[in-house]
Amino acid sequence: MAHTFFCPTKLIFSDDATIDLPRELAAMPGTTGHAVGAGPALVLTDAGIVMTGILARLMPALAAGGRRVEVFSDVPGNPGVVTVAAALEAAQAVGPAALVALGGGSAIDVAKAVSVLLAHPGVSWSDLQAGRAALTGVRVPLIALPTTAGTGSEVSHVAVIGAADGFKKGIVHASLFPAAAIVDAGLARSLPPRLTAATGMDALVHAIEAYLGRRASPTLDLLALGAIRAIVRALPVAVADGANLHARRALAQAAAWAGMAMDQAGLGLCHALCGPLSAHHEVHHGLGNAVLLPAVLGFDAPAIPEERWPALRHALGLDGSEQPQQGLFFWATRFLTSIGLPMTLRELGLDGATFPAIAAEATRMAMIGNNVRPAGEAECLAVLAAAL
Repeated sequence: MAHTFFCPTKLIFSDDATIDLPRELAAMPGTTGHAVGAGPALVLTDAGIVMTGILARLMPALAAGGRRVEVFSDVPGNPGVVTVAAALEAAQAVGPAALVALGGGSAIDVAKAVSVLLAHPGVSWSDLQAGRAALTGVRVPLIALPTTAGTGSEVSHVAVIGAADGFKKGIVHASLFPAAAIVDAGLARSLPPRLTAATGMDALVHAIEAYLGRRASPTLDLLALGAIRAIVRALPVAVADGANLHARRALAQAAAWAGMAMDQAGLGLCHALCGPLSAHHEVHHGLGNAVLLPAVLGFDAPAIPEERWPALRHALGLDGSEQPQQGLFFWATRFLTSIGLPMTLRELGLDGATFPAIAAEATRMAMIGNNVRPAGEAECLAVLAAAL
């Protein structure tokens, strides 16, 4: 099978970001080709990260060598073009030699947008979403420090931002790969159990959809299956004991593997439904994917190729006698119970009134065409009803 794998992000699995960050920041090539050195930096993050004290612990490392450091901390959970515009304005006032994204996928995606917009004066993110402008590959260098083991945005070349009408739309371009990602599992130790569970489920769904997707390949299978095995075993441990650094490291590494797999192999129905779900109801992205997963797996099960099932079954820890149509739905519900997450959309406060709109919007999401089983609007409605 002919396939391509391309991930130019320098991936650093770190034991201490305060040591690796200043070294990488100083040596990173800037837009002129010269090292960033002690040039100014802008940190893009959210208020929750600031409150945890993570940013404060990193500030001495960021300011090493007398570097000027400014902070934009107004990134919400579901950022839109207004957030990007505000972050870009803050960045233009700083004129950063480099950007640092600290947080989950929202902070990293906004930082990706700012990194390319700084190098494209007069272009807005809405212009890119509407196809009125194109990226050239020039950008301000970005270092991503994920604080959740979930989104995989630190190793992907997509940024998903809410458009002016609220529809979450991704821009895909090689210049959106961060220049470097420092994955320090210790940054996630303060993450509470429910958020640990929800972000871990996001990574797990990335890996499952990448493995089952139509663009799967042998190289990406290694990453996806490795991520599934690690998350299934480590996530319940990290939820039960957030200070367990062994479990945190396993999750952080698996999230990056899953991120590379989904970035190259694509996603599927679960994420196609979750985008509109999050937009309509402000449901946390990882939690939305988690609650949708049993119904999606139940729908997809009949279409899973026979030759791909044994490896997936083994990665999930299922008995050798299990078959997709009997085992997947019940495995997913048991796993959600084990990590303390709800299993139905009703538990999130939904009553089904928005399902027609969500189903229609899901069919507009690019990843739905990569799903192992074709799904139109009627199928999306049926899956949502099953998840209720």
